[in-house]
Amino acid sequence: MPSRTAALISLGCSKNLADSEDLVTALRSVDFGLTKDLATADLVLINTCGFIEGAKQESIGHILAAAAGRKEGAKLFVAGCLTERYLTELQADIPEVDQWVTFKDYDRFPAVVKQHFKGIPEHRLRHDQRSQLTPPHFAFLKIAEGCDNTCNFCAIPLFRGKHKSRPQEDLIKQAKELSKRGVKEINLISQHLDYYGEDLYGEKRLPQLVRAIAKAAPESWVRLHYCYPNDFTEELIAAMAETPNVVKYVDMPIQHGANRTLAAMGRRTTREQITDRLDRIRAAMPDVVLRTTFIVGFPGERDEDFAELLDFAKQQKFDSVGCFQYSDEDGTTAEKMKHKVEPKTIKERHHAFMSQQKKLHRAKLKRWVGKELKVLVDAQRDFGEFATRHYGQASEVDGATLVTGEGLAVGEWATVRITGAAGYDLQAELV
Repeated sequence: MPSRTAALISLGCSKNLADSEDLVTALRSVDFGLTKDLATADLVLINTCGFIEGAKQESIGHILAAAAGRKEGAKLFVAGCLTERYLTELQADIPEVDQWVTFKDYDRFPAVVKQHFKGIPEHRLRHDQRSQLTPPHFAFLKIAEGCDNTCNFCAIPLFRGKHKSRPQEDLIKQAKELSKRGVKEINLISQHLDYYGEDLYGEKRLPQLVRAIAKAAPESWVRLHYCYPNDFTEELIAAMAETPNVVKYVDMPIQHGANRTLAAMGRRTTREQITDRLDRIRAAMPDVVLRTTFIVGFPGERDEDFAELLDFAKQQKFDSVGCFQYSDEDGTTAEKMKHKVEPKTIKERHHAFMSQQKKLHRAKLKRWVGKELKVLVDAQRDFGEFATRHYGQASEVDGATLVTGEGLAVGEWATVRITGAAGYDLQAELV
């Protein structure tokens, strides 16, 4: 039995959760077990998010609550993006924290822990003993860290650094281990997925990596998250189209539909180029599901620019869309830009966009009615209802396929027939 316990609070995105898995693995190597009870833990570790203002405030709230609620003598460690962005200010404002864990500390985390806990043994964990914090049937596999893009609204490169790919052989080995564990869905994640390999091998190697991981985990779905339109090559399209267990699902952050605004954002593509890329993806994969994100209210966005965005979204009829209201982020180029859009106007544009998108989404859901689909069972709800997902529904970001019936088991496959839609979810019956 572990001699001490640690409580983890992991905030933010899936990439942060993958970091948390690495940190928990490191804790296990120095004989810490994981507990959900913060009040009894010897160590409380908070992995923060610092991406937007709401996330910052949530992270600070958790830090203060943990500082007050931990047991006497317990240590409080704080890691993540908030720490990396605002270390000096946080050290001055929250002295209750025992250890601020920066990104450079991640690779030496066992040594950092040993500075606060004496006389603890260290174990060498095998590669297949890496911690997994997601449910057993799906996992995130982070293939790279950082980003080389210089989008004017984004602070990620300021604290995550430049793009750094992980060696392909390590990722294939990890995919094999996940498959052996029974993981049925492997989600490839990074800040810029289709830039993979450029720094390490001198060329973009996501197509080769996708094929290799799909071969290493032949019984698992392989899903790609966060591919930029300008780097979505013909080779990548072919790799997705030709590999059966790579799900036909594209998560592509487009951000706007007006060339003037795209240029102001520092994006390296145009509406025409994006449209061409989407046309090529659809031609190669007619059943593809397309998800994207947009920003409304970027500095200098005019009424006619917003009208172009509405037209672009209506033209493309994406399956799933996230829309964010622009807000200044510390240190970004956009923060210093003139011609800021009034907050009232931003809210009105967001409402108008989402009203249009709601109608488009309802229409898109009808494409599924009557189809028989393979689904992955995620969770059981009340009264025998199960939340499942088909290939076009990613965990946590898309809707679910709801099924009522016997013979379903969480973490297993099932075949269903889609019977209807309710809100953002589909309804189905067992075949």
